[in-house]
Amino acid sequence: MGVVLLAAPGARAHDVGLDTFLNWTAPSANNPRTGSAGFALSGSVDVSERWTVFLSGLFLRDFATRTAETVSAGSNVFFLSGGAMWLPTNHLMFMAMAMGSPPTVQRSATAVDFGPITADVLFLGTNASVGGLLLGSYATNGFSKLEHAVDVSVGVNHFRTEQTIELPQTLRANAVRTFCARNDEVGLCPLVNGQAAQLTQVRLGATWVGTVALKTDVAVDVAGFLYDSADPASVGFFTVVQNGRSSDFGSGVPAAPWAFTVRPSVTHRFSKFSVRGAYQVGLYTGGLGTNHLVSARVTWKATSWLRLTLSALLQADVAQRQVVNRGATLGLGTLFLF
Repeated sequence: MGVVLLAAPGARAHDVGLDTFLNWTAPSANNPRTGSAGFALSGSVDVSERWTVFLSGLFLRDFATRTAETVSAGSNVFFLSGGAMWLPTNHLMFMAMAMGSPPTVQRSATAVDFGPITADVLFLGTNASVGGLLLGSYATNGFSKLEHAVDVSVGVNHFRTEQTIELPQTLRANAVRTFCARNDEVGLCPLVNGQAAQLTQVRLGATWVGTVALKTDVAVDVAGFLYDSADPASVGFFTVVQNGRSSDFGSGVPAAPWAFTVRPSVTHRFSKFSVRGAYQVGLYTGGLGTNHLVSARVTWKATSWLRLTLSALLQADVAQRQVVNRGATLGLGTLFLF
């Protein structure tokens, strides 16, 4: 997450934004989802020349899934955030934000590998989150021949989940029960008896943005993630727990907890358009593989008060030199300035 200081005190403005998105993922052994769609409403008000308050709400509908491997009725996810931004000088900005997602339930019928046995199961998950973010930013704004901005941030997100795998009364399911009774810490076996888990994620981020030409910016965003558990993937299906419940929404759907991410990007501005391309590589915890994201965004300054943005993202997860998850996201944003 990067924020660049764009406006100096004295330029007061308000805005209202509407973003819509469509996400698709291929169901896999560690992701019983096929995609989602939704929208986000946001707005900000400059209450003075140096203070701005903002509020946003997101609604996400996880699609009903029906494939040879997975059947799910889908679920609704809500995410709310709000905070304030302070500009003490023309070069400094500080921001604080609180966020949270109320409990929602998702049910998925899927096939799961339990060691040497594969069985059809019903997965039930009730998930919620609460968190906050602090960010500080410095921009040269005329102090340097190479105009640039740097921001650092600390974000905390606490996930709460109750997950259960229900097994049918079949010979194969009984074999799974026997296997998990003897290997209750292997794979998803803890979910056979139900598991209530909590996971706190701390994101430490830094972003540098530099203007290398009058109309071209380059940026690098790095982030490291800390957890209060030695095995953060033990919360079960991480995609179900995390999706739509984090300020990193829009940066793909990680199939496992990130340990580290790096995202270089380039933005070029034309008279009415700006184009941004980015690539992100993320390392999952516990040797679970890597996450690769390629994204593009085009913004059109239609009028002095209207901005339209079209974005696309492709995602692939790689483990043991094989692609294990694929996904894509399309987004359309509208921003009104007044």
